[in-house]
Amino acid sequence: MNIDPIAAGFAQQSVREAEARSKAALLKYDEEGIRVRESSDKFYGSLALFSGGTIALSITYLGYLKSSIPGRLVLYPKVLIAAWICLLMCAVASLFCPLLNSYYAHFGRLRVYVNSLVEQNQTYVDEIDNIPLINVTTPDEKQQHKERLRGKVDARTKDLKWAQKRESTSSALWSVFGWVARLSFPTGLGLLMFFAAKNM
Repeated sequence: MNIDPIAAGFAQQSVREAEARSKAALLKYDEEGIRVRESSDKFYGSLALFSGGTIALSITYLGYLKSSIPGRLVLYPKVLIAAWICLLMCAVASLFCPLLNSYYAHFGRLRVYVNSLVEQNQTYVDEIDNIPLINVTTPDEKQQHKERLRGKVDARTKDLKWAQKRESTSSALWSVFGWVARLSFPTGLGLLMFFAAKNM
């Protein structure tokens, strides 16, 4: 079967353009991912500050309630304690979110790097019979060299699994801590507003 060289040239050009578009899209996706991680870290930092500040203000408000009218009974003290617990959970979870996010990014990049090393060494193993090697002349030497490369592939594969496990663990913990922070803040704030409304 004869291939038309003009059609083949256009086909190759279309393939190259598609590859260039996908590389550009991946680059923009990576840049956007970095911005999302940075804004997420800022959000959780602000949430931790708001939670701590709200606890401090509620303690001040409690002191005001007790000192404004001596002998006055504070209503729903358990609601106040529940609000403090929720806000404290939010503050702690928010403080850990940026750390877990950085672990996730680190182990994700490590996984990509180690995976490229595995592919590189596996390619050497697959192609060693077709490559002229310096100082490797006999078939036994070539086989020994191939076995050494297979050992590297096995070692890097273990490293790859280790990095994948750490990446998935960091991602799961980040998600859990994020949900805890995002849910406990409005819950604590709502409980605090209920306490304040009942003690006015």
